[in-house]
Amino acid sequence: MFLALSTVGTVAGAARSLGYTPSAVSQQLAVLEREAGVALVERSNRGVVLTSAGQVLARRSGELLDLVRTGFEDAARAAGHHQATLAIASFPTAIPTLLLPVRQRLASEIDIVVVDAEPERAVQLVEAHEADAAITDAEAVDLRSNELHRTLLRTDPLRLVVPKGKRVRELADCADDRWVLGGPHSRHGDAARRVCRAAGFEPNVIVETEDHRIAFDVVRAAGAVTLLPEMALVDLPAGVAIARSIDVGHARRVEFVTRSTMRTNAAVMRLRDVLLAL
Repeated sequence: MFLALSTVGTVAGAARSLGYTPSAVSQQLAVLEREAGVALVERSNRGVVLTSAGQVLARRSGELLDLVRTGFEDAARAAGHHQATLAIASFPTAIPTLLLPVRQRLASEIDIVVVDAEPERAVQLVEAHEADAAITDAEAVDLRSNELHRTLLRTDPLRLVVPKGKRVRELADCADDRWVLGGPHSRHGDAARRVCRAAGFEPNVIVETEDHRIAFDVVRAAGAVTLLPEMALVDLPAGVAIARSIDVGHARRVEFVTRSTMRTNAAVMRLRDVLLAL
């Protein structure tokens, strides 16, 4: 209850998330504060704010819940009748390339619930105990809590995508082309613009989108070019080609992220190991 309260920030919100009444949450909070011997929250018209003691207990609450869960799962597994359930948050292009193949392979051992979430949101879901692990990229975690455990799964290079039949020897050959890229403040959009500037030009962007399928449509319809992560290029439509001979010099680090307290969870580690083996 206290972990939910610390995540949501209001008694009413915590009650909704747990299926309790607000009065039940308030009563349990009062019991918890008496047991702790200190004030855990400060109440206001906008909800509750955790005291310094409350922040410590909220963090420990999450750790304890992970350990208790793992303990019960280990006991059930020892009895020979346990199939774990894991919620895994992942950025969209990693779902068909990584998660779905692994989900099928582990179907008899682990029921994997896939949550579509961009990297920053995926990390937030792990921290809030709304996901057990995430597939994300390194930049989304670099400044995050050191209570997260990270494993490099692969590097994902940025590739130049052009209309089929277009001949390109180097990225600078596309300096006068029209471009379709993510927005300048998005991770991929910013990275693509930096790559173009390093090649000596500012791209003439006619469409800004984070959807690689829309980017494909613009490449075909407008003869534009784009830079996309290789993991987004699994189902390439007709009329679109990848200039694989060109190394644009940028790759993202795709990582498996979980809470440090889940490193002893057999299902989470099994999932990680199968992902590494792909």
